[in-house]
Amino acid sequence: VDLTWRIAEGLYQAGRDDHDIIIASHGSYGERHRWANDQSAAVYLAMHVNASTSTSASYGAFFYHPQTKKGSGDRLALLMARHVEQLARRRGDTAYRCKAISAAGETWKNPRYTIAGLGRPVGICCEPFFLSSPANRATFCQTSTLLELGRVYLAALEQWHATR
Repeated sequence: VDLTWRIAEGLYQAGRDDHDIIIASHGSYGERHRWANDQSAAVYLAMHVNASTSTSASYGAFFYHPQTKKGSGDRLALLMARHVEQLARRRGDTAYRCKAISAAGETWKNPRYTIAGLGRPVGICCEPFFLSSPANRATFCQTSTLLELGRVYLAALEQWHATR
């Protein structure tokens, strides 16, 4: 939990003067989705860190809902993935890969569930790295890098918004 809070903290610190950023950790996903819909939020990020029983799982993923309008969720997820991949490169990790993935089908039902109840907001399930991966832990699990991840999320959001 502390890891995702640090990412959220970096996003909030970087964007609070220019954007309405609300960090919601209360209630179920359904309750949060209803709240975001009622508030007419533009973007909803379900922020997570992934884990696996295999230490070889070593990538990041940004999932968008398969019913999102083309050029919206898919594009935002791709921008977020690219920005996080660039951060990994700056940290010296040339093997790290980050993907934008449609949360379609049975394989991706869990990330889809985190964004399924949204109406207007573009929903992205953010899973930037695997905690179970020694390489990912070395790249991302420092407070300064987690805060930087939040700033990278904001940079991707701003780029997406400026070019919609």
